[in-house]
Amino acid sequence: MKKSFIFNVFFMVFVNLLIKPFWVFGIDRTVQNQLGESEYGLYFAIFNFTYLFQIILDFGFQNYNNREVATNTQRINDLLPSILVFKTGLFFIYLIVCLVVAYPLGYLSSPFIYLILANQILLSFNIYLRSNISAHQHFITDAFLSVLDKLLMIAFCLILLYGTVPGLSLTIFNFALAQLVAYVLTFIVCLFYAFRLTDKLVFNFSLQDFKHIAKATLPYAIIHFLMTTYYRIDGVMLEKLQGTNGALESGIYAQGYRIMEALNNIGYLFAGILLPLFAYHISQKNNIKTLLKSGVSIMYCVAVSIIVCLFWNKNAIMQLLYKASNATYSAEVFGYLLLNFFPVALLYVIGTLLTANQNFRLMIYTLLFAVVLNIALNFYLITHYGAKGAGIATLITQVVMLLCYSIYCIQIFHLKWNMRYLFQLGLFLLFCCVSMYLCQMINVSEQVAINLLARIIVYFAIVPIGMFATGLLHRNTFRLKVGINE
Repeated sequence: MKKSFIFNVFFMVFVNLLIKPFWVFGIDRTVQNQLGESEYGLYFAIFNFTYLFQIILDFGFQNYNNREVATNTQRINDLLPSILVFKTGLFFIYLIVCLVVAYPLGYLSSPFIYLILANQILLSFNIYLRSNISAHQHFITDAFLSVLDKLLMIAFCLILLYGTVPGLSLTIFNFALAQLVAYVLTFIVCLFYAFRLTDKLVFNFSLQDFKHIAKATLPYAIIHFLMTTYYRIDGVMLEKLQGTNGALESGIYAQGYRIMEALNNIGYLFAGILLPLFAYHISQKNNIKTLLKSGVSIMYCVAVSIIVCLFWNKNAIMQLLYKASNATYSAEVFGYLLLNFFPVALLYVIGTLLTANQNFRLMIYTLLFAVVLNIALNFYLITHYGAKGAGIATLITQVVMLLCYSIYCIQIFHLKWNMRYLFQLGLFLLFCCVSMYLCQMINVSEQVAINLLARIIVYFAIVPIGMFATGLLHRNTFRLKVGINE
């Protein structure tokens, strides 16, 4: 049964908004507040370090598999067993590389690094297995699986934070251990659902299969590696370039980064829906302009409405969420990170289209430039401005990426500038700013937190009116369907 494109998008976002904000603000934030900025900052730096080498685990399998299975669902019978065997071999290489590089950096002295490494391995397997489910356009199942690990982590971490189990006090080690158990259970469930989509499975490994898959996934692997580098290198550079103050600056950066990453997850989930749809329509030589415009419009509205709301209240949010030694500085860092959500959100749409169309050479050259630019900017700005500098460097890099990818899409898909559409986008931004300004007049309590919550609820209740009033969301958007046999 085909379902509305907009239904799948909002259902995916709705399910994640039920669970992940509680994880980010209720659990992860509380852990940092209790353990302190410096201790959590070291955890944040090591986590980003291990994430830099995720390419060895992923090797582009997720996007490659999503595209291949979306265009021909029978491909799962060949790809699933081969890639699982392939990934099993790669995770040993990942462990060796991480341990060798971590030794001179002094990270091996932190015992929880081994748990983080195991978590990264399981996360990589879970994401790959879910790519088979989204490729079959079982988006509702994928939505539940996308929050299962966080749901389990919430339960386990609540025991650490508020439980009375002997020997289970809150430490960074136990925090990482709770995540490990959640990832193991999620892996079992993802494996079960992925196997249900197959007709038959034959697990074997041949050098020929290895060469074929490696060659096919190499472009995806390079793109993933370059994106991860310029997206994650800031956390590692911040901890090292700031010397004795590095862990503290990294902890302050993690405060805002945590929120930005939660927001970016919306774009990531949206891209998970768009990639198989773009791939399918391109393979069928269908016109993708309507789908692209709808994707950009929805993502633009989501990003702009959230950024206006949170940026307007960034000082109050940081003061309420964290026991920061310098709330003003933390809010300033958060502001730069929050602005990143705009280019990142649109890149999830535009970059997904380029990936589905296999414009790998353009993407790789642009990403290489982005990595060099980001490292250079980070080196200078972190040295002079600390966490704030890292936020500025990331923002500049993301804006450059958005401009380049937008130009590529306009040229490749022969898109035309539509002044009416640009006016609609600007009008929606104005609508959000005016709405947020008016919401500031709401005062229902003497408590800052209650007033802030009331304003945010009213604001987001008004936002859909602006989406329809400006014409960015209309009846035709709801007529878009998802389904293999479109």
